[in-house]
Amino acid sequence: MYELDDKIYQRFKQKNNMLFRRLWDKSLPTFNQMIDTNIEKHIASKKEGYSRVDFALVAAGWTVYERFPYAFAWERKGLIDIGYGVNWMKDKYIIENSESFTKIIKKAAKFYGASLVGIADVNDNWIYKTGFVRPDQTSESEAKQEVREGKAPDSIYDQPIELPEGINKVIVMGVEMDNDAISTSPNQPAAAASAIAYSKMAFIISCLGEFIRNLGYRAVQCGNDTALSIPLAIDAGLGALGRNGLLLTAEFGPRVRICKVFTDLPLLSDKVNLKFIEKIKNYCKSCSKCAEACKPKAITKEENPTFNPATISNNPGVKKYYVDVEKCFEFWVENSSDCGNCISACPFSKIKKFHTPNEFWSKLD
Repeated sequence: MYELDDKIYQRFKQKNNMLFRRLWDKSLPTFNQMIDTNIEKHIASKKEGYSRVDFALVAAGWTVYERFPYAFAWERKGLIDIGYGVNWMKDKYIIENSESFTKIIKKAAKFYGASLVGIADVNDNWIYKTGFVRPDQTSESEAKQEVREGKAPDSIYDQPIELPEGINKVIVMGVEMDNDAISTSPNQPAAAASAIAYSKMAFIISCLGEFIRNLGYRAVQCGNDTALSIPLAIDAGLGALGRNGLLLTAEFGPRVRICKVFTDLPLLSDKVNLKFIEKIKNYCKSCSKCAEACKPKAITKEENPTFNPATISNNPGVKKYYVDVEKCFEFWVENSSDCGNCISACPFSKIKKFHTPNEFWSKLD
């Protein structure tokens, strides 16, 4: 399912992620810049897809992800009676059949809003070696305020990451991004599709984590933090790694965002989807639509994957198509949002009609 060179591969340091590198790596042209750099210029331009209304849609889409303080909890700080009592929560629920309970967990995840659900054994290779550790019961915006302002010490995003002992399973979920909005990429409605998917992620993992704790087990709720989401999703049978550096799923292609909940529940792990992985391997070898659609030319058109990373923001030691994320992020800053061209261009996204931003706003479902 993937080739690792054990002599090279090491657990990734999250500080090398572009969203953190921009804060400390002075060699970058995007040093100390973020997607807000050019927003006012875009709004003043009156360009379709970059109006104040478009940016308002994007920013509002992040609300739950950014402001809900319990989205990324690793544990519950005491029992709080919300009207259902707490005594029945104190004993651990006895799971007599792991197979049937695994189906219950998947049902619960989809009930809370997940589009896709898979389960895998925890592979320590995919856990960040170091990274940002969010303070307990603190929202994303509060926790990262000083980081985003460039006032935090470098050590804040270089803390050791270790899962609690006994946490050996991970529930990986995919959240579909809106088809019509993504089709407008790189305009702002596409960024809004990403934003609202992140808020849905926060809602889903919050509910699923509490569901697990209500049964007396542990839950570590995560978005992009703590571990690499794509290899965990592949381990959980959700899809394959594409040329564009994203998870490709059979259902939605790369048109998904990934979240996960680590747990000590006795669950059955899913099998890797080797048939789909082989299909993507052969397809991406001859297809370069994502690379052609990439404005900063960050996606390689080379026929074969390699072990050679493009930047230090790529983790070496894995054979794959490496994306030059420095170029990608430069376009994010220029565009005042994430892009999405490589998502909309992928045939597996199943976008039948591409919309202009005005068509997106005027289209009634």
